[in-house]
Amino acid sequence: MRLLCETEILTIEEMRREGARRWLRLTLSGLAGPAQPGQTMLFAEERHSPRCRIATVEAVEGARVVLVARFEADDRVPKAGAELTVWSNEEPAVSPGPGSLVVTTPAFLYRVAPFAQLGADLIVEEPGVDLWEVLRQRLGESGDWTSVFLALEPARLEAFAAAFPGADPYLYANMDMSCGIGACRSCHVNLTDCKDGEASCRRGPWFALQRVNLVRLRFASAPYI
Repeated sequence: MRLLCETEILTIEEMRREGARRWLRLTLSGLAGPAQPGQTMLFAEERHSPRCRIATVEAVEGARVVLVARFEADDRVPKAGAELTVWSNEEPAVSPGPGSLVVTTPAFLYRVAPFAQLGADLIVEEPGVDLWEVLRQRLGESGDWTSVFLALEPARLEAFAAAFPGADPYLYANMDMSCGIGACRSCHVNLTDCKDGEASCRRGPWFALQRVNLVRLRFASAPYI
């Protein structure tokens, strides 16, 4: 865990709504320690609440940080002026940056769009467009996949592995996280070279595709939206 602090919500803005599900943008003050776009944060309204939420750092504006988070119908939505307990994952082993290519879907774009501020290029899958052909044109059959980051649903990751055998880009393991230190095991990713898996909050969220058991990921991961 990199940081743990009490923050204050300055503003709340609704980004979009689908039924009872909402995506909110929260501007906070009082975040201790550095933050950068794309970083994963966790927060809770009550210090001892077991119900924690995952958020993504959208922007850093001086002493303020902007988080984006999804809220379900039964989630308690925080109010402007309220305090939040916020903590972050450990420093990721790898992260998109200059020269990287991030591939995602419209529904998951809010989680990875901030990496564009760090110099990464984004490709968003569009209906009727052959994503694999787009990648072939961009990288070729034997391109440098180590600079490619896939934020796609597990079924699409399996389709990628079939279309590009041997390619080893990074994939985003969008696992539920509750404790932020790997102790609850809710975010553990099953790996081919580690029978106990590794915690996404400690070693992730990006893992080399060839290391991940994609079939088990499909059944273990949270919805990629």
